Amino acid sequence: MKTKTWDTVCAELAEPFKDEDVFWRIDRAYGNWARVLCYLDARAVMDRLDATVGPENWQDSYRETASGKNICELSIRTKATESWVTKSDGAGNTNIEGDKGGLSDAFKRAGVKWGIGRDLYSLGETKVNLSSDRPKCPKHYLVVASKRGQDTKYGVAPSLVQLHKDRMFDSIRAILGNEMIDRGDIPLIFQAASSTLKDGHFTSAGIIGVPPKELSYDQLKNILNRLSFWNNTGVFRQKIQDYIAFTKVSGDVV
Repeated sequence: MKTKTWDTVCAELAEPFKDEDVFWRIDRAYGNWARVLCYLDARAVMDRLDATVGPENWQDSYRETASGKNICELSIRTKATESWVTKSDGAGNTNIEGDKGGLSDAFKRAGVKWGIGRDLYSLGETKVNLSSDRPKCPKHYLVVASKRGQDTKYGVAPSLVQLHKDRMFDSIRAILGNEMIDRGDIPLIFQAASSTLKDGHFTSAGIIGVPPKELSYDQLKNILNRLSFWNNTGVFRQKIQDYIAFTKVSGDVV
């Protein structure tokens, strides 16, 4: 097995979670709609650590401050260095689970220091509609607004993956706007950005015939990374011309 560098470990730890890995809760309800927050449970953080570095290569320890705050020290090592690196954060006890909730929150916050779930903080304000009818949906999408003396209302949280895709589309639009790309050329741009490159040269055609909205998260991420690189290095239009020339020689459809 190939030894992972610290850069690889940090990138894998910070990968966005899938819809089924997260939960949503009501932050504040306003009649027929509510503001909701996305969160992880401690088990999801443990699973991410296990999958990225292995269970034997991370450890957590706890201490309590004079004010009663729980501090979690989360340490990770890689085979590349064989040394431990520690990051820490803390939380107070929770109203519902007391000490257990405080330790869990401290652990999750220390995980954020490693990039685990940090993207959830950048989702912005997320709203859902509320209804007295309980929807049929997976439990990780269900949000419940319950207040004493009032009828319980329910809502369906959005797809976390789709929220991330929407943000990537916003970034792609900004790049295309910066490059002053005509709308009619967008399919060509997506083809070029999803094609195979070797030593800077195109070797196969990109994705053809798939509407951008139907691209997977990973496909869209790769396209955004390539377009960003071309834009930042000033080779955007040259790469598009190179791709057009490649397809004429190879016979691939543009």
